[in-house]
Amino acid sequence: MNDIATDESAIRDQLARINHAWQHHRGDAMTAILSQCFADDAVMRGPGFALAAKGREAAVQSFVDFTTQAEVKAFTTEEPTIDVSENTAVAQYQWQMTYVLAGQEYTEQGQDLFVFSRSEGRWLVIWRALLPH
Repeated sequence: MNDIATDESAIRDQLARINHAWQHHRGDAMTAILSQCFADDAVMRGPGFALAAKGREAAVQSFVDFTTQAEVKAFTTEEPTIDVSENTAVAQYQWQMTYVLAGQEYTEQGQDLFVFSRSEGRWLVIWRALLPH
């Protein structure tokens, strides 16, 4: 039997790893870190739950694409809320970001919603929705 507090801590660590990777790493380093966080068949959804990426490589590439095109000036998140049920967990948090894209500065806020699955003792993202407000 797994300890819920331990599972929640592991999921918080994965979320922190994901956010640190896309904010502070580029190229192969970012790709390597993010690849360890997503399941092979991960799905990412964007505004209106439109399909944004399907599969680990496409999910990771979506982060690469964003960080190649935009310069993030500030990014903050609230503490995530995490619900664990056996080998599945849902994590969500509110975020705010200021970034420059094509010479124009934007400030947006929204919510990230992640679904994790425990596989061989590791929590991997199997589904994510990025929901701007």
